[in-house]
Amino acid sequence: MAKRTSRDVRTDILKALNDGKEHTYGDLERKANTNWETVRNHCKDLELFKAVTISKENKIQITKEGRELLKKM
Repeated sequence: MAKRTSRDVRTDILKALNDGKEHTYGDLERKANTNWETVRNHCKDLELFKAVTISKENKIQITKEGRELLKKM
């Protein structure tokens, strides 16, 4: 099986977050089918683009910008 691109992984993360709930890295790890470190790194990148917010408790939530980005992906 071919390795997924960063875009594929980020799309999977945003799709998982699109339910409007807060998620942990562990939740996203299972839903995006990748390890927690990869999820954490992608979430930090998505946060730079204001696509997600990460709370002090490491709960991740999609933003309005994130939903717009998901539509474009």
